[in-house]
Amino acid sequence: MAQRPAGVVSAADDPEVRRQGGSPPGRSLGIGSEEEAVVGAAFRDMMAALGINGAPVFERLAAGQNLAQALSVPAGVVEALYARAHNWFSQGRIDRAEPLFRALCLLESRSADYWVGYGVCLRMKGQPENALRAFEAAAMLRPEWEIPHFHALELTVALKQWAQAGLCLAAYDARASAQTPPAIIRDAKRLRMALEARQAAQPPASAPTPRSAGR
Repeated sequence: MAQRPAGVVSAADDPEVRRQGGSPPGRSLGIGSEEEAVVGAAFRDMMAALGINGAPVFERLAAGQNLAQALSVPAGVVEALYARAHNWFSQGRIDRAEPLFRALCLLESRSADYWVGYGVCLRMKGQPENALRAFEAAAMLRPEWEIPHFHALELTVALKQWAQAGLCLAAYDARASAQTPPAIIRDAKRLRMALEARQAAQPPASAPTPRSAGR
């Protein structure tokens, strides 16, 4: 789970970006010089249509800042948005919580907590593939955290993806500790029992028939 997903290439790994060179902002975004100019111009035009000077925003994004930092969004605004998303979720209003968690992931894409919240909302909305991607993002951002692996385990068991569920359980077990919330430990035990029951129900592999003497 915590390894880079197949097909994801960073700017440092991309030979085309290395060949083309480009400025540090362009390399940070994983694009070469020509692409950087095109993307920057398009971004500035888009922001200008909203009445925003997009040039400094693009430079901050390219330098590695998240969207909230690039837009100079006060920290209190993001925290209030998270509190509101959590409140809607607690009330069972996934329709209201999910777009807020999605916005949080855009504003602060390096927060594993926001990706987990977004993934849980997606799971409850019946979007398992997108939910798994959100849990994977959280696991990559906080490799030592057991919670994304637990939620991925819960989802893969529900989908009857038993092999993947076994991997998720192993990843969870490797990270769970005395600080793991009791409710998570209890539910993980239940999911472990479901996996063990599935394994016990599997028919044993047939033994090969010995060759007859003289053959």
